[in-house]
Amino acid sequence: MKQWSPEQIMKGLQEFVPEIDLKKYDDGSVWVGAEDACFFKEIPAFNHNLEYGEMLVSEATHIIIPNDIGMKVKELYIYGIHGEIYSWLEARGWYPQWQDPGTLLLWKCDEYSDETIIENLEEFQDYHDFRENDGIEAEVLKRLNKKMQEDKLR
Repeated sequence: MKQWSPEQIMKGLQEFVPEIDLKKYDDGSVWVGAEDACFFKEIPAFNHNLEYGEMLVSEATHIIIPNDIGMKVKELYIYGIHGEIYSWLEARGWYPQWQDPGTLLLWKCDEYSDETIIENLEEFQDYHDFRENDGIEAEVLKRLNKKMQEDKLR
């Protein structure tokens, strides 16, 4: 498929995710406001801080996503972006880059973008792996992790 222009990406994303907040910059990038709730298939389209995602996609949670029942919500995301949106951008020659947890920039792929994408994914994973959890959150996560490890050994 031919690489889309910024205008085409913005129009396509607006149709894909109607409540998305977009702006085009002079450098050819597209700004996405990811801080406000913007939903795609009844879950957030973007979630930079999504970590463990233990909630399962099921009818009981009122999140109905065909063919994904039983998956953990985290498994639906790539780089904090709903997997279908990420794949949609990729198929049109664009890639996302987080500037901060509420700001996402979209860039056209070029001869250097593969390296940039890999670096972005590694930094994003490092952010989640090494981010310090404080207070009760850290203790809950430790206990959940310990219980999961014990359950695997049984």
